[in-house]
Amino acid sequence: GSDDSYARVRAVVMTRDDSSGGWLQLGGGGLSSVTVSKTLQPGDSGGTEFLVHGERLRDKTVVLECVLRRDLVYNKVTPTFHHWRIGDKKFGLTFQSPADARAFDRGIRRAIEDLSQG
Repeated sequence: GSDDSYARVRAVVMTRDDSSGGWLQLGGGGLSSVTVSKTLQPGDSGGTEFLVHGERLRDKTVVLECVLRRDLVYNKVTPTFHHWRIGDKKFGLTFQSPADARAFDRGIRRAIEDLSQG
């Protein structure tokens, strides 16, 4: 249900280019619908996981699929560009507005909080 969604924003998904140390638009860029949500894991374990999912609006390509973990490091670089790291994986989002960025940041924090309590 809608209770399982922590945030839903529109953003361009970025990927880290380690050779240049910069950020590139993933898969040719374009605006995506990005959600933070809680999902039930399939199978017998019946655990829940917290997922960041990005789907490009133009062609419904899934460009971001990231399971949240407690060791997530979140960086707010500018009001409209945030990035995070889990282990050695890095993800970035360029948001349409600072309000979207704040909503996403709040959603991530709530998800991590719930994850830690779980």
